[in-house]
Amino acid sequence: MDEFERGEVVEEPLEELPEEEQPVEELAEEEPPEEELAEEEEEEQPGAKPEKPIKGPRFWAWSVAVLLMLFGLLLLVPAVWNLALLAPAAAGLVSEAAKNYESAQEAYGLLDTLEGSVQGIGLPGLSSGNFAMERRYVIWNKLYGPLAIAQNQPLEQYFPEGTRMPRSLRKLAAVSGELVDLWDGFYAQLNAAMGPAEGQSQSEWALEALEAARKLDGKAEARALYYEAVALQIAAGEPEMKEACLARIETLKKAPGGAFWMYGEAQRRLAIRDGDYAALISWSDARLKRSREDIMAMQHKMRALFLGGEEAKALKMADKYARRSAAETGMRLAKAEIYYRKGEYEQAIALCEEIINAADFNAAIASAADLKPWGSAMEAARVKAIALLLQGKPGEAMDLLNGTMEAAGRYLQYMNFDFGSYACTLLAAYAVNGELEGEGAQMLMMQLSMSNFPVPQAIPDLNEGKTTVAKIFTEGWGGFDA
Repeated sequence: MDEFERGEVVEEPLEELPEEEQPVEELAEEEPPEEELAEEEEEEQPGAKPEKPIKGPRFWAWSVAVLLMLFGLLLLVPAVWNLALLAPAAAGLVSEAAKNYESAQEAYGLLDTLEGSVQGIGLPGLSSGNFAMERRYVIWNKLYGPLAIAQNQPLEQYFPEGTRMPRSLRKLAAVSGELVDLWDGFYAQLNAAMGPAEGQSQSEWALEALEAARKLDGKAEARALYYEAVALQIAAGEPEMKEACLARIETLKKAPGGAFWMYGEAQRRLAIRDGDYAALISWSDARLKRSREDIMAMQHKMRALFLGGEEAKALKMADKYARRSAAETGMRLAKAEIYYRKGEYEQAIALCEEIINAADFNAAIASAADLKPWGSAMEAARVKAIALLLQGKPGEAMDLLNGTMEAAGRYLQYMNFDFGSYACTLLAAYAVNGELEGEGAQMLMMQLSMSNFPVPQAIPDLNEGKTTVAKIFTEGWGGFDA
C-alpha cells in the first residue's frame, strides 16, 4: 500500500530559505511612505480627474431655512409680548390681594396702554382679552357694590349679550341684571306719573313710583332687599324722612343677605347732614377695611376728627396715611383744608401749589394713568380757590379755576376728580365777583344740568347775599356735600 492508503501523512522537511531573502518584518520596514505611493499612482494614471469640491446648501435650501427662522420668530413674538403684558397684570393682582385698589387700577391702566400700542397689527396672542376690564369690575364691586354699578356702569356696556362673561363676574352680573330690571320698572312708573303731584316732594313722587313698580314685579319678593336699598337711596336726601331711613338701614344691616353696599352711601349722607362725626369715623373705618387706599374715606375721617375737636390727631392721621403712595396727594389736600378752616391761608395755598406745579398740562397723554397728576391738580386748584375766596380774592379764584379747566381741555371728562364740587366753587367765585348772570357762569350751569348735577341753593343765596363764602366752606361739614 502506498502512504495514502495507510492513512499516514508523511511530512516533508522545509527547504531552507535562500540567504538573499529576508523575513517579512524587515521588508515591511523598507516600504516607501504613503505620499510616494500616491505620487507613483498619479504618474501611472496621468489621465485621472481631480475630485470636485464639496458644495454648500443651494439657494432654495437657504430660503427655506430663513423662512423657518422667521416663522419661529413670528411664533415667539406673541409669547414675548404676553410676558410683557404679564408684568402689569401680575402687579395689579398683587395690589388687589393687598387691598390697594388704587394701585391695582393704575396697573390695569398700564396694561390697557400696552395693548393699545399694538392694536391693528393683527398677530394672534397680542392681547389679554378683557382681563383689565374684568378686574376693574371686581374692584368696583368691592368698593361700591352692584347698585352703583347698575346705575352708573352696567356690565352690558363692556360685556354685551352674547359675550362670554368671565367667571369672576357671573355673580355680580346676576345681581346687576336684577337691579337693572328693577330700575327699568321704576323709571317706567316714574315717566307714567309725569312729575310730582301738587304738594308732593320729589322724593315722595319717586317712592310712590317705586312702590307701583314693586306691585307689578313678579319677582318682587326675591328682590325685597334691593327695593329697600333703592328706597333708602331716594329718601336719604329728605330730612323729613330721617327716621324712616334709619329704620331701613337697621333692617338691611340685620337681614340675611343684607350688605354694606345697600346702605353705606345713605349712612354717609345722613351722618354728614346731622353732623354725626362719630358715625362718619365708623363709616370711614368700614370703607378702609375694604380698601387701604380709599382716599375719600381717609379725608372724611380726618375732617370728622378735626370737626370733633381732635385737630392734632387729624394731622397725625394725615401724615400716617400719606405714607401710602396712592394717598400722599389726597392727604396734602386734606391738610390744606384744615389750614384754610383755621385761617392759615398761606400754608394751605403752598400745599396746593406744590401739587398744581407737579402737573405738566403740555405732556403727551397715552393712558388714564397719565391723567392722574392732572386730576390732582384740578382738586388742588379747587382747594386753593377756596382759600383765595376766604381771603376776599374772588377774581383770582375765578381766573385760577377757569385757567386750569382750559389747560385740561378735552381730557377733562376722563379725569378722576369731583367736577361737581369744582364747578360749584367756580360758580361761587362768579357770584362773589358779581358775574353769576354772565355768559361764563350760565354756560357752566348748563354743563352741570347736562351732567344731572343740580346747582346747590347756596349759589343763588350767595349771589343774593343770604349766605357767605365762610359759611359755605368752613361751617359744619362745609362745601356742597351737605
